[in-house]
Amino acid sequence: MGLAASQARFLAITARKNNCEFRSMEIAQQKLSVTRDLQKAADEYQNSLNATKLVWDGDNNGDGTGTIYDLSYAIMMTPSALNEYDPFLITDTQGKIVLSDSMYNAAVKAGIIDAKTGDPTGNGKFTMGSASSTDDGTRNAFLYQLGVANEVSTSTINTIYALGSNGYTSSGVGGEIADKTMANAMPTATFINYLQSAECENDETITIATSTGEVNISYEKGDALYGLKLTDVFGVKESESGKTFNDIFCTTTTPNNNSKDEDNDLNKILITKDGKALSQSEIEALTLGDILTGKYEMSGIMSTDDFSKKAEDVLLVMATLLGYNAQDGDIKGLNVDNESDAALDQAFVFSQLLVSSNYAETASSGGTMYKSVQNAISKAQDTNCIAEGNRDVKSISLTNLLKSYLTYFAMSMDGYNSGFNIETDSSKESLYITDDLSYYFLLTNEAAQTSQDILNADFYNQLYNNLCMYGACSDATKRAQITDSDYLNQALKNGQLFVSTLSTDGYYYQGHYTNSAHIAEITDEDAVAQAEAEYNATKSKLNYKEETLELELKNIDTELSALTTEYDTVKNLISKNVEKVFTMFST
Repeated sequence: MGLAASQARFLAITARKNNCEFRSMEIAQQKLSVTRDLQKAADEYQNSLNATKLVWDGDNNGDGTGTIYDLSYAIMMTPSALNEYDPFLITDTQGKIVLSDSMYNAAVKAGIIDAKTGDPTGNGKFTMGSASSTDDGTRNAFLYQLGVANEVSTSTINTIYALGSNGYTSSGVGGEIADKTMANAMPTATFINYLQSAECENDETITIATSTGEVNISYEKGDALYGLKLTDVFGVKESESGKTFNDIFCTTTTPNNNSKDEDNDLNKILITKDGKALSQSEIEALTLGDILTGKYEMSGIMSTDDFSKKAEDVLLVMATLLGYNAQDGDIKGLNVDNESDAALDQAFVFSQLLVSSNYAETASSGGTMYKSVQNAISKAQDTNCIAEGNRDVKSISLTNLLKSYLTYFAMSMDGYNSGFNIETDSSKESLYITDDLSYYFLLTNEAAQTSQDILNADFYNQLYNNLCMYGACSDATKRAQITDSDYLNQALKNGQLFVSTLSTDGYYYQGHYTNSAHIAEITDEDAVAQAEAEYNATKSKLNYKEETLELELKNIDTELSALTTEYDTVKNLISKNVEKVFTMFST
């Protein structure tokens, strides 16, 4: 190769090498940028793991473990079982109620608040008034305007109007608080005591379809609410059946087995406690609470099938008093919602097996009728089903039967991994729910106000009364945004807005959202999932870009290596040509 050609080639190789080195530096910078972007995405994802949101805890736990709903203005300001028919008022830093635009305008048109300032116009006056009054602010006018704004249905407004003066109270500003608590939570000991001591508020009659037909069990005001009424169950109503107590029940554990019908205790029922027969007055006073606190048995001298039917009748009464198959007017007991209703049904099905003649346990035989009865009673305490003594003596522990029913109910509610169990042939190996003193039973609150019309009226009374007392927020921006759940969440968390709730003294008090038992702050799973998806997409994109840059860099390194080799070759060639020329002319 000539010197000129070598030099030209050398310059070309040098230019290509410089270009490769420049491109290599560019790729290195791009890789560094990818690393920064990846770190930024990772940081954003890590921060999103701490994202929280406010939710409405329908179970009033305040810890987000109950039935939860996304927090919204509608849940807090629309009467429902979720808010227990009490408005949860959103208030600003001045204590004024933040209403939606439509509700604010309704309050203005009703004459309750000033349109510009939101201040009350009635000077503390609270009146039911009429729908047409706008000079002082009236409850009825406010309801009418809410209806015009489609905030409240016409049917709801009309039913509240129909209540008249009975539908307007000073609730929310010191008036009497209506009992709206549909269920009371009671630990085991309190629950058992309640089953002993609770009394009927009104006369009640419960119809139960027993094995002998329908039986009406009557409860008068002041009677034990959870009284078994066994005399009613087994037909001791002379006016109806002509049977007396002694025709159906025994009151001694040494039954008379003479041949005379009037002296014969065959097919009679014996109720005992700790093996001792109960008298008529003791049987009539027996409650579910009593059954759970002692060792009560039911015995009889009859066939297993006949005794099984009587035991199922008693089980049916126990279950009915606890809410099984509850109808309007019945004692609701543990039947507080659809879930508990289904659990009561399932518990009854399982408990029926305990009183089935197919599951009877044979007790040790006794030489006399007296011993046979005592042996059957003793055996009944050791099992959850019917105990059979000799000479047709049968016995079942009412205490174990009731404990089993409650345990089956708890297992249906909490799942069969709850740790409780019922062994049909062994009470000692069973683990009853009543053994757990920390367990909480939810009982229907019989004193709760259940009239839908009155519940709705009380809700809007509280809202109206508080508007008359404190007024409404006039900030148009807040009014426009308050129905947006994201804004509501952020404003409450940032302390821009507060929640005013009804206290036990009948007044509303403003506080942080954490003071409300219904509002909980939980991890925002949706935000975390979205952030994770975005992070994975960004990570895949950046990883692909990095791999592409890495491949391109390898190609450049390969090219640069080849150019370097050629560069050295051409450089040596030029050096030799120059040396040759100098040698030639030096001679």
